Amino acid sequence: MASLLASASWPLAVQKSAATLQLEFGVKVAMKGSWNEAAFRFQKAVDADENNARAHNNLGVARENLGQFEAARAAYEKALQLEPSDPRIRLNHERLLSFLKSQRRVAGAP
Repeated sequence: MASLLASASWPLAVQKSAATLQLEFGVKVAMKGSWNEAAFRFQKAVDADENNARAHNNLGVARENLGQFEAARAAYEKALQLEPSDPRIRLNHERLLSFLKSQRRVAGAP
């Protein structure tokens, strides 16, 4: 399942925030397929900055890749609440909802 990680790369600043550092490290390990570590790092980013839509989006991506679909949905929804016009977040959320809907059909649920 392909998802869009939001990069934490910003113009070089004097000092990066804890959330940015966690996001950057999380993206690096996610790109290597280490989804447990990525989820841990993205959760740390959320904890450091609860209003960081990228952190919530990336946490959703990691949770989704770990098969934690309801936690992924919640993370995407929080990210959308913070940044409703971000196309990456919207795409991730819509794709997950479509996947969950198809899974319910396969399982025989309405």
